[in-house]
Amino acid sequence: MRILHLCLANFYVDGYNYQENVLPKLNKLDGHEVFILASTETFVENVKLGFVKPGVYTTEDGIKIKRLAYKKFLNQFVSAKIRKYEGLYKELEKIKPDLIFMHNLCFGSVLEVVKYKKKNHAVKLYADTHAAYYNSGRNWLSMNLLHKIYYKYLIQKTVPFLEKYYYIGANEKKFSMEIYKIPKSIMEFFPLGGILPEKEKYDYYRKRKREELGLAADELLLVHTGKLDALKKTDALLNAFYSVKGLKAKLIIIGSIPDERKEIMKKLIERDKRVIYLGWKKPDEMMEYFCASDLYCQPGSVSATLQNAICNFLPALAYPFQTYLDIDCGNFIWVRNQKNITDIFEDIRDGKISLDKLKKESVRCAQDILDYKKLAKRYYK
Repeated sequence: MRILHLCLANFYVDGYNYQENVLPKLNKLDGHEVFILASTETFVENVKLGFVKPGVYTTEDGIKIKRLAYKKFLNQFVSAKIRKYEGLYKELEKIKPDLIFMHNLCFGSVLEVVKYKKKNHAVKLYADTHAAYYNSGRNWLSMNLLHKIYYKYLIQKTVPFLEKYYYIGANEKKFSMEIYKIPKSIMEFFPLGGILPEKEKYDYYRKRKREELGLAADELLLVHTGKLDALKKTDALLNAFYSVKGLKAKLIIIGSIPDERKEIMKKLIERDKRVIYLGWKKPDEMMEYFCASDLYCQPGSVSATLQNAICNFLPALAYPFQTYLDIDCGNFIWVRNQKNITDIFEDIRDGKISLDKLKKESVRCAQDILDYKKLAKRYYK
């Protein structure tokens, strides 16, 4: 089957473990012919969103990607909101997909996909959404002009032709039903997930990385990741960890630190010999550190790596965002502030919390809910 992923309503970042990276890879491993059409928006230097030139290239997994230019409307800002693309219909005719997976429907050229579907009845259309009140329509113009009028119009024109409309959590379902008026009958839960490691690889990475980090057999490894802005609450995590001296553990931090926070973070990290800052790591290497760890710590804003951590069998210490509550299998430790984190670390130190028991629940969660290999098969079974 020829499967086309459209990443035209959002940015697409090469080499990451986001949903739009992993699903095409797994489709190809399952024997399908896979293509990606993407916008020119991406991470520049792995730090901030920016734009690259249109072009064609092939990923290391052998998937052809073509980045399409926006049709110009006034300026780049407006063009990036309207999201109409040069030559999309010609690309559809050239690729001749059997199945199209649209990662979000909020792009003007979605009407060209509908036109293609009308002329090619056999092609199957799927879509997902990551839009919620916490990340979309956060000012009056965005909500009332873009989402409630323009994007709603586009989505309503597309919904009658969809096989399924996937949402990643309860917040996203609520937003789609209230703002876009999506009928419940076509909606289906499709969480962010990850790729589960084979046992031999898991054991190998765990042993190797723990040796590299100089961990004793009975020493815990905690991991914290992300773009470490103030919302990530890295400060609270480091302060709590520093205050619990008797906790036999190391804390590794993986990610990028904004320039304005580098001095603050440097002081917090260097005062505690148990803390190791590893900088930014490629997704595959980050997974190896997840295998070596015993607890994933994310007390601040939502992170796309949490599901990947669980898929490497880590229990999670996290703030109770709805996105996380949607996938709670009894493998989470909920915290709201620095005192909560301190109390948890004390309970772990004193043996009141068993990370081994929580890990078993993460294994179950990963296998039953978050395995992308199973999720990918749902739209071409």
